[in-house]
Amino acid sequence: MKSLLVVDGYNFIFKYFDNKALKANKLELLREKLIDDLIEYKHNSGFDIIVVFDSNKSSDNGRHSLKTKGVEIIFSGKAKTADSVIEEIVHLKEGYDKKFIVTSDNILQTVIFRENIYRKSVREFCIELNKQKVEVKNKLSEFSKSQNSGFSSIGKKLNRKSREEISKIKEKLGNSKEHKNK
Repeated sequence: MKSLLVVDGYNFIFKYFDNKALKANKLELLREKLIDDLIEYKHNSGFDIIVVFDSNKSSDNGRHSLKTKGVEIIFSGKAKTADSVIEEIVHLKEGYDKKFIVTSDNILQTVIFRENIYRKSVREFCIELNKQKVEVKNKLSEFSKSQNSGFSSIGKKLNRKSREEISKIKEKLGNSKEHKNK
């Protein structure tokens, strides 16, 4: 079953990220943070992901896109809004069992609904995204713990008698090195 996730980029940023960062003109940094989060989400969910950003206020006339680590990033261009590009994508992209649109834009929410097209609010998706981050962190922690109990700490797995014998061997080796150095 193949699923598509389309994110209204700036709508997400303005709803999710801290206002202080927005006021400090860190929009490009927040855009990169969102893309990084979506790359991680794609890796762990298997969704195809497209994020769309408005660029109708920029000097760039045409719509352009690029792909970063499997996430397609689209800038709408001057002629269209992100909303119109998202509508186009969800209605024209074929081959998906389900399509999810992440937006809290009320107008876009009412326009996109059709069979197999679902809306997730920014708030809902943030909860899902954060939950996935915690799960990944926990898995990494468990993996790290299991590695610490592996070959690198073999002494912990030996019985007392074997540990004593190894200590004696180490002691003898240490003593023989001291004699050679004298």
